[in-house]
Amino acid sequence: MPRRISPLLALFLTVFLDLLAFGLVIPDIQLRGESLGARGAILGLLIATFSIAQLAFAPGMGRLSDRIGRRPILLATTSLSALAFLAYAFADNLPLMFLARVLSGIASANIGVAYAYVADVTAAANRAKGMGVVGAAFGLGFILGPPLGSSLVSLDHARHIAAHPDLPLSAQYAAQPLVLGLSAVLLSAVNWAFVYWILPESRKGREPERKLSTLATLRMGFSTKGLALLLALFFAFSFAFSNLESTYFRLSVNWFGLEQYEGALILVVVGVVSAVMQGGVVRWAAPRFGEPALVRWSYLALGPCLALIPFLKPWAPQIAVIIVTGIATGLAQPALGSLISKSSPAALQGSVFGATQALGALARILGPVAGNKLYELQPYAPYLLAGAIMAIPALGAWWVKMPGDAPDHPVAEERYPQEGSPAKGTQPE
Repeated sequence: MPRRISPLLALFLTVFLDLLAFGLVIPDIQLRGESLGARGAILGLLIATFSIAQLAFAPGMGRLSDRIGRRPILLATTSLSALAFLAYAFADNLPLMFLARVLSGIASANIGVAYAYVADVTAAANRAKGMGVVGAAFGLGFILGPPLGSSLVSLDHARHIAAHPDLPLSAQYAAQPLVLGLSAVLLSAVNWAFVYWILPESRKGREPERKLSTLATLRMGFSTKGLALLLALFFAFSFAFSNLESTYFRLSVNWFGLEQYEGALILVVVGVVSAVMQGGVVRWAAPRFGEPALVRWSYLALGPCLALIPFLKPWAPQIAVIIVTGIATGLAQPALGSLISKSSPAALQGSVFGATQALGALARILGPVAGNKLYELQPYAPYLLAGAIMAIPALGAWWVKMPGDAPDHPVAEERYPQEGSPAKGTQPE
């Protein structure tokens, strides 16, 4: 029998391996798509295709995980992730790149399931700490993934140039990213084995007999006191930040004149700072200041940071604003996730987080399309838009209050009649 470890530690390792594999291809997507003829809105659509697939599948995965458990969903998605990266390994044309992005987006629709897993295994008082553990795994994946991916891409370029010495350097992205893609496949395979042998199931007990539709989940969310505002904040933040995520490698190479690996190193700083915040600082800060305060002050700092990024040249000024961005995102995201969890019915954590990730996916569909279109006009335009959009959650966060125990919403009670459920007015353990 495999040695049993803490469920949170097991989930941390699962999410880390997932995000490490995902992070490998981040430095390659924007520049490869550009070299294969994608421009403006088409390039934005290539990036956004990942989130379109997430939007379509995240709510269903969340609902299904409420019914059959979190572990089967994670096993299925890690398998699909390996298939997606296998397709990417042979992507030397746009249609195959689009296919790989769709498959990867479906696989990454498991993010809501990971957050629901945290809600299953943590008490309300430790929820922000648990969300921080998942956030730290995200951060570490982005710390190691992009620079490692850049190194693997350089091996693919060297292989292609050696085989075709007469081709110009601009044609190096026409090579199939075999080394990069197959390395990501290997990581996904290791992750599948880890989930199968090590990760325990978090959702035990009687399965609900009926499921809540995506629209019903969103209707419940937007009619639950306090939850609607939190969902709106999450959407606005995701839209604003996706403008950075979907254009930064183009900005770093074409605007600042950096090498690809240098742009990756700057994003590593975001990942390091964010991981430290989520993995350590937030567990100290949340009990002392409260999740609402962390969200308020973090969102207030993010708007100016995003707007300033294209105007602060590497290295020192750019690193300074990137550090503040990492601090703000590292504190805000687990705090917001904790607030969403505490505001949601206990029986529907998977459904609510699936719907939440669907909103985030919608934001990451619209953001890259708008951001890359604006980039064609002026490289700094997406960042000015991101800074302006962040004014909305920065203002709205001041209306956020600390929720009480997860509500027994009438929609949930109607669809999930549970044996032995407490009467209204009683508190869960």
